[in-house]
Amino acid sequence: MSDSLTEALVSEVRAQRRDALSGPDSPAGRELGLAVGKNVLQIRGERNLDLEAVARRTGIRTDLLAALESGGAVPSLRAVWNLATGLEVPFGRLLANTMLTAGGDPDFRIQQADRGRVIESSTASFRSRVLFLEGDPRAPEVYEFTLRPGAAEEAAAHADDTFEHITMLRGTLIVSCDGKTATLRSGDTLFFRADLAHSYHNPEEEDAVAHLVMSYRHS
Repeated sequence: MSDSLTEALVSEVRAQRRDALSGPDSPAGRELGLAVGKNVLQIRGERNLDLEAVARRTGIRTDLLAALESGGAVPSLRAVWNLATGLEVPFGRLLANTMLTAGGDPDFRIQQADRGRVIESSTASFRSRVLFLEGDPRAPEVYEFTLRPGAAEEAAAHADDTFEHITMLRGTLIVSCDGKTATLRSGDTLFFRADLAHSYHNPEEEDAVAHLVMSYRHS
């Protein structure tokens, strides 16, 4: 990974911490940073990886990784994706133990519309709300994502044999992958390989909102 892309990822993490989460004293920011950092540390231990190995895999500097593991940094949506791809784990694995509420019946779970972990891009033009119980291996990995009017989001290739299934709720979303393009509107669905570079674009003057289901090699 190029130095410029590495710096861009580092800058995005820092911007997310400073702007979207109101600094390190934000309760939501601290909760997310602590949980993701602990999960990265646990995965490193399971796979006997040092920080330098994770840095090579993810393009994120070792000092930032150390800060994340100690709860001193809050990752952006893109940075968490980059970590998941580099570590070859489902995105939801890095969100384990970040539930807003730990109680309730896991076999009959209701999540209200105003609940669920929300992660944003550094510019807040792209946001993802978790719709499943993080850390529950039985639960499908489902997200509600919102792309602001006129916004575009580029996504690097995820781990091998990662797939996305998108169902549009409202607005318009243009998805491009491997030379193919689909324009989705309310009620439309798209299934595609997410282990290739892909992009999303909202050409309209209203939010594009969709449900996204992730599936992986071992799902």
